[in-house]
Amino acid sequence: MNRGITGRGKKRPQLDVPVERLDLDPTNPRFPKDLRDKEQIEVITILKRYFNLDELAQSMAENGYFDEEPLVAVPIDPPSKFTKLDSLALLHDDEYIHYIENEATRFTVVEGNRRLATVKILLSSELRAELRIKGWTSLSPEVREDLSVLPVIVYSERAEVLRYMGVRHVVGIKKWGSFSKAVYIAEMVESETATIDEIQQQIGDRSSSVRKLYLCYRLVDIAESELSLTTDRAKEYFSYLILAVGQRPVKDFLGLPYRLTDVSFAEPIPTSREENLRHLFSWLFGEDKEKPQVIKESRDITNYLTPILRSEEATRHLILTRDLRDAYDRSEGEKILLLRNLKRASKNLSNSLALITKYKLDEEVKQEIKYCQDVLDDILKLLSEKGRI
Repeated sequence: MNRGITGRGKKRPQLDVPVERLDLDPTNPRFPKDLRDKEQIEVITILKRYFNLDELAQSMAENGYFDEEPLVAVPIDPPSKFTKLDSLALLHDDEYIHYIENEATRFTVVEGNRRLATVKILLSSELRAELRIKGWTSLSPEVREDLSVLPVIVYSERAEVLRYMGVRHVVGIKKWGSFSKAVYIAEMVESETATIDEIQQQIGDRSSSVRKLYLCYRLVDIAESELSLTTDRAKEYFSYLILAVGQRPVKDFLGLPYRLTDVSFAEPIPTSREENLRHLFSWLFGEDKEKPQVIKESRDITNYLTPILRSEEATRHLILTRDLRDAYDRSEGEKILLLRNLKRASKNLSNSLALITKYKLDEEVKQEIKYCQDVLDDILKLLSEKGRI
């Protein structure tokens, strides 16, 4: 039962649409490539298996559907006469309004697939049996009626929704994971829906995060297609790759330009550096049981890998042995860290001189000064024992 159209004359029409007229999106940006373009039952299975529908199901079974969170959808295969008109013209086109209200018109839900899948499962005992779901709460007649028709904001074409999804999920309050963001950006760019610059402008990206996400997406693609690497862990721990390519020594290692605006996404790294990309992926994500990842946590990238890649000797040692700490010891990374700490301490003490006179009688200040003196005495004693002073 269609309860009518609301929002006429606003930015987008909103309809109350029966669930059976709503299809899930098989090209969901959150799906890996090998899980895309599946039949509806397979899409529901994927969402149930990987996207935790149980909590949603419990809430909906108790409360029904919150109208404050409408789905976002596009018509499936609309007549060509409508695709030639822009969205503003369609808002005031009575024929188009009649078309989207028509009971024969179906929609693909582009935003809200977890909610739609949950509703479909709740309403269908056959689906629950096929998915072997036994613990979900039964629906009261009132909730079943409420869930049978859902609020839907209708966009005329997918490209318009992709812009909205960028704002909502890349920088908005319901952010996707890093790789899902990268897939969304790639879909926009590679379908020629928008350029990188246009996406940055649309979502208000002032830190070039869009470029970095797409660069890392392209590196995963190269690792998969050119180097035949398994990239499941790279997609799961995509943030490691994002952090790594932000380090200058990693850029040098891969032959990347220092400025993201200078990156050619068609060929982000030279062919001659693809073997280095293989090494980087192996260190970050591992290859198999014989070659597990050497980077155990994100700070290993900045604390160990970056100093290692500054040194040719340390880099060669890491390639040969996969021993992160031993390679680090050959990089003079500890010496650089020691000097940095000593310079910072010296600067802080110098800055404190002007305040010492004012607070010289304060017991807490005197205690901290005594602690500094004790640490310095220990350092001088250690150096004296080593015969270095």
